[in-house]
Amino acid sequence: MTASDFTNLHLQYLSTQAEGEVPVAIEHDFHNGRMVDHYFVTPSQNFWNDEAIKPLEGVTGILFLQQPDGAPWKILVNDTTMFKEVYFDFPEEEFRQMLANSHVILPGEPGFVRPTAN
Repeated sequence: MTASDFTNLHLQYLSTQAEGEVPVAIEHDFHNGRMVDHYFVTPSQNFWNDEAIKPLEGVTGILFLQQPDGAPWKILVNDTTMFKEVYFDFPEEEFRQMLANSHVILPGEPGFVRPTAN
């Protein structure tokens, strides 16, 4: 998986899931601990055509899980049956590129601006 496999990443807070979007959780480290944030993302056609994804009944959610000591992130894709899971390695550089492509700064990181209700 690469950054180009995921587009239009945005916080779920104050958002509505659009057609083609999948719920995503990002579990990450920051200076005071560990945090889980909830987003929506649009997987690319390459994602849906991946040999590991095609046999799934459907996708209910994706988890990006930061690993310790700079190891590649893990991507966990949940199947609608809840009996199948698919894992991918996701290098730190690709994860950061995905965030940059969607102009996302994770909570707890410098530059994060808390969303406000309009």
